[in-house]
Amino acid sequence: MYGVRPLLAQLAAAFRRQGLLLMKCAIAAVAAPYGLRQLAAAFRRHGLLLVKCAIAAVAAVLLMFAGVCHAAGGSLVARTDARQPRDDAGLLIGAAPRDLGSPNAECAVLLVHGYLGCGNNFGPLPERLAENGFRVRVMLLPGHGTSPRELAKVSRTQLISAVLEEIDRIRPNHKRLILVGHSMGGTLCTLAAAQRQIDGLVLAAPYFGVTSHWYYALKPETWAKITGPLVPWLYKGQQMVQVNKPDARPHIVSYRWVPASSVNNLMGLAELANNPGLLAKILCPVLLIHSRNDQAASPKAAQDALNLISSKNKKTIWVDKSNHILFWDYDADQAINETITFCQKP
Repeated sequence: MYGVRPLLAQLAAAFRRQGLLLMKCAIAAVAAPYGLRQLAAAFRRHGLLLVKCAIAAVAAVLLMFAGVCHAAGGSLVARTDARQPRDDAGLLIGAAPRDLGSPNAECAVLLVHGYLGCGNNFGPLPERLAENGFRVRVMLLPGHGTSPRELAKVSRTQLISAVLEEIDRIRPNHKRLILVGHSMGGTLCTLAAAQRQIDGLVLAAPYFGVTSHWYYALKPETWAKITGPLVPWLYKGQQMVQVNKPDARPHIVSYRWVPASSVNNLMGLAELANNPGLLAKILCPVLLIHSRNDQAASPKAAQDALNLISSKNKKTIWVDKSNHILFWDYDADQAINETITFCQKP
């Protein structure tokens, strides 16, 4: 019905490759000290059947849960939307696109926000850049700043095109143009830098892959493919905003509901941006700012991508006290100062 069978087959295959071996080892380890050789032998004979039964039970629960999500998800999203403070244009407060600084500035800086967020996620960076003589454009990506129901309708092509259109509009009016992308914005800026003449690229906690943990069992991308067709909406409360500084969390504007269809777009963008041939086309100076403790965007994936970029002028700044929303976290001042210094270099 939702293309579930092929996905569950992938899950079953993963369990057959790894899960069964781990379960056998665990039971054998428990049984051996007590002389329960018959139990261990029985599990070795019938273990695969038990695993299959367990997977079938999990699949049944997921299917039932999917029915509930399809029935209730839309109405819950609508209720959340109705409670959000908005400006006169209907945008979430803090999400509206902005232009700061002198329109005659020699250098323009385009800020591209991340997944589910908006320009608010850059904290005081736009104002600081404008104070230092830059023309600043804080854009709003399609499907963002309005409702997650709108994001569910947006394709990755639309996201890429929106950034390219902003570049084409800004470029003729300034001698230099620098892109600053946070999270998925970093992914989009990477794709744009391979297609347009850019004078500098700042990747702040860029998304080239999800930070993985051992207890995930499977890669987060694999889980997304499995659960996406079953669970169309995921709730992301304020406590799940990836920032370590507690008093910053209420000020960060981000959707509370995640449309599963948009997660596939996010992963598709990362797949495009990780292409070695595309990364080799980027020749402008690049600054990577990333927290080693980022729980959303993988630091390793970002470093691997940077290594494939052809530019001879590349710099990495690692911070330790922050999480994913760098410009609101404990290392915000350092991230902002490093960005300004990078933009000031000819």
